[in-house]
Amino acid sequence: MASVSILGCGWLGFPLAEKLVNEGYKVKGSSTTSSKIKDLQKARIEAYQIELPKSKIDSNFFASDFLIVNIPPQTSKKGVDHHRESLEAIVNQIPQKQKIIYVSSTSVYPKVDHSIDEDHDLDLQSDRSKALIQAEELLIEHFRERLTIIRFGGLLGYDRIPGKYFSNKKLEQHQQKVNYIHQDDAIGLILAVLSTNKWGYVINGVAPKHPTKKEVFNQNSKDFNFPPPVFGNEQQVLTNRIIKSIKIEHILDYSFIYPDPLHFFYTN
Repeated sequence: MASVSILGCGWLGFPLAEKLVNEGYKVKGSSTTSSKIKDLQKARIEAYQIELPKSKIDSNFFASDFLIVNIPPQTSKKGVDHHRESLEAIVNQIPQKQKIIYVSSTSVYPKVDHSIDEDHDLDLQSDRSKALIQAEELLIEHFRERLTIIRFGGLLGYDRIPGKYFSNKKLEQHQQKVNYIHQDDAIGLILAVLSTNKWGYVINGVAPKHPTKKEVFNQNSKDFNFPPPVFGNEQQVLTNRIIKSIKIEHILDYSFIYPDPLHFFYTN
């Protein structure tokens, strides 16, 4: 039985852990809050409370075949360097042969008006991007050949309905194309890396279709009967960045469950 440790069992990490348990993996999971420990245990996950960088690390947590690092940078609350410092606290705990997936974000890319793939230059201006880049570079430095980085687009699905966040609010640049991915496909991509043993890669995790914000938010409004945004006059210069997931097809041979953000599955 293969074993996986998931550092960070939040909105993505918890259902990922449940899916891995159902797939036959032995799963360890961490949370920063004690209240989440019982939920993890009920789901047959070996639970640990870990808050980096200050937690004293139980080395048993890292005793697995695979490690998935899934913790947010929290730059707005804790600054740019906190995320790197959190990962520095675990680098020496990672076993020599353990394979690692780092959950990153497409926010590392600059806001430009053209398509972007995994080889594009990164954004060195925003705090969130800086924090993620520092973390990626740290992990590459230590674990390059046994590390795969997945840069996910906007993570949506189930209770995360993008149009709901903008209901009745004024929205400019509504003709921008979206770069979203459904939770089920994010989990599917992680499982695909584990099952195919694809290491040493940087992969963009974004659904292949890119409708506009207006199209997606209007569809959400129609499906769930809440007011749509108030769409502006589009007088601003449009920055229409489209993030391509070229390596998913060529490296993982993965087929999306929800390729089109207009038809993501939500539960409201």
